[in-house]
Amino acid sequence: MGKFISLFLKIGTLIILVSFNSFAGGLEVSRQNNMILFSEGKTVNFSTRQTSSTVTDNLYTSLDSQSIIKKLNLMSAAFKSDYNENISYAFEMYEPMASTLQYPATIGGVPAGQKALLRSQALSLTGKYNLSNSGFGLVAGVRQLTIKRSTLNINPAQGDLVTTPDSGIGYVAGVSYEMPEIALKVLLTQAPGIDIVVPTTVVGSGTVSQPSFTTLEFETGIANNTLMFGSIHQGEHASAQVKLNGIGAISSFTDGEKYNIGVGRKFSEKLSGSFSYTTEEGSSATGTSLLSPTNGTDTYSIGVNYVTESVDVAFGYAMSSFGDKAVTTAYGTGNFTNNDATTTGLRVKFKLP
Repeated sequence: MGKFISLFLKIGTLIILVSFNSFAGGLEVSRQNNMILFSEGKTVNFSTRQTSSTVTDNLYTSLDSQSIIKKLNLMSAAFKSDYNENISYAFEMYEPMASTLQYPATIGGVPAGQKALLRSQALSLTGKYNLSNSGFGLVAGVRQLTIKRSTLNINPAQGDLVTTPDSGIGYVAGVSYEMPEIALKVLLTQAPGIDIVVPTTVVGSGTVSQPSFTTLEFETGIANNTLMFGSIHQGEHASAQVKLNGIGAISSFTDGEKYNIGVGRKFSEKLSGSFSYTTEEGSSATGTSLLSPTNGTDTYSIGVNYVTESVDVAFGYAMSSFGDKAVTTAYGTGNFTNNDATTTGLRVKFKLP
């Protein structure tokens, strides 16, 4: 029993860092870390993650061979504490939605420059109440989502559409279950979507939506010094299209499920590591939207974690491959094949008295 619990404390937070890659359905690039509510004591967490993508084709990028998905840097911070032996809570700041997609200024000598440059920020407060004499718990929280100043261009003749920042409020609710003797922790959460109408140049306004999510996460000891973890993350992206006033939906997102499975291993009292595989099935190998040039993702991640009495430092590295897709527009058909990305992440956790 002690070995299972010790292992969870040393690598549990590392799992979060390396298993959340930057590719999912719609505009999602990261999600709220509710598993932090299971950690012991009072902590402050800071993390940073950088993704470099290579997404090219035989038409739209044929002149400069530059990736249409640019480098993405994400940062997050969280504070977790216990109110008493039954109640824990966490504050978190993170970026759930982003896009760094930008096409060349010309395609075949014709003015182009389609782009979707969008950034966001979310602030959340979440609590967990452990039911007395039971392994079950209740989870509830509230979050504020802000769509920052962003730039869209779907028609070269129309020019850039620049949005003004705006915010919306949502919540999360769920149930948890724990069995400490085998380090089992299970969390099921559901978060309804948030629709944000943002003022936009040229067309007056646009709607950017965060879809509804249902997430099942678990961790459990499977042998001495060995932990297995995984998750199923389901997003209703089809009901969260990017819409412009007078034009309608300019995206073609589809509902999707993202699966993650991995193992963690403690090598010594201070050093541990993990390996995981994440997959999201594609929706179609063909399309007509320049905002959706990929079709599903497979990601392999590794991570290491070093522990001291007051600080935990974790490093993660992930390799992602994108499913092939043929995108047909007025310019012709571009075949996006053999595209990939790499992600590196660093997380520092300070243990407070």
